[in-house]
Amino acid sequence: MHRHLIAAATLATVALLAACSTPASPGGAATQAATATGSGAATEAAGGGTGGAGGSTLTDPCKLLTQAEVSAVIGKQVGPGSNATNPNSCDFQFPADGMPDIQAGVAFSDGSLGDYCTPPNVDLGMTVEAVSGVGDGACFIHVGKLEAGSNLTFVKNGRVFSTYALLGNGATPSDIEAADKALALDALARL
Repeated sequence: MHRHLIAAATLATVALLAACSTPASPGGAATQAATATGSGAATEAAGGGTGGAGGSTLTDPCKLLTQAEVSAVIGKQVGPGSNATNPNSCDFQFPADGMPDIQAGVAFSDGSLGDYCTPPNVDLGMTVEAVSGVGDGACFIHVGKLEAGSNLTFVKNGRVFSTYALLGNGATPSDIEAADKALALDALARL
């Protein structure tokens, strides 16, 4: 149940960001809506790259991060990754069974970095910060005082990816951003 609430909060944030930003490409809002509902299939024409894990052939996001990598980043032994709630997202949790205290994961979608990293309406409590050294461009999106919805979004080989770490009570935006960046760098090693 908790996993579904976190997933719903994250997807609601993506939809909210889409509503607050001007799409940088034709069909950007439609792509975001499809991604937010989990129905968007990544295609080469809409933003895929060229072959390999980062291109249009990527169908399993759980191939981008290992259980050991995620455990090392968050400092707790997570369970295996799962894409049961969304085929475009791989989620890891601690503890592995039951109500999670900590979650982390990676997702991919169609679109462009501008679709996600356009500064939102600041009245909503969201901030977008450019991040260097990750893929072909990246930003960290922080959602006010909520941990759910904060993520690092980056582009590689023409495809958009996001990593997130829900680290529990006491985690600062800097803690979350550092974990998100470490997860992104691990995923990029496979793209």
